[in-house]
Amino acid sequence: MHALASFLPFAGLIAAAILGPQRVGRLLRRLVVLVRRVERVRPAPPRPLGRPIELIACDARRLSHSFRFVPADASFARFEGRRRAYDDVLVEACRAVEVEHLLGVLPPGPELDRERQRVELVLQHVGLLLDDAA
Repeated sequence: MHALASFLPFAGLIAAAILGPQRVGRLLRRLVVLVRRVERVRPAPPRPLGRPIELIACDARRLSHSFRFVPADASFARFEGRRRAYDDVLVEACRAVEVEHLLGVLPPGPELDRERQRVELVLQHVGLLLDDAA
């Protein structure tokens, strides 16, 4: 790389001596125009889909606590709302880190509870901490 950097000014001097300063100037202007065209045509970098994983993890921790520690006098609707909210954020986390799951498919019951535990373990394995110890 260092050799290339020291060669470029030398090559520029040779080009100026052979072509003349006016031709070198035109060549440089054309090169600038070409570079600008290429930059305009270049597609924009892909934008991430969904929310940042940090926000998903924060919501997952908050909803995990809310789901696990439901007050004794809470109604079933309140419990079910917390469960669905937690499952939704787990689905979002799975989508973000490309983990397969059945959370949106299984009906409420023991199978869904086992799938939720499996998903929590897999997400923790890939680095998404869901408990309050984080």
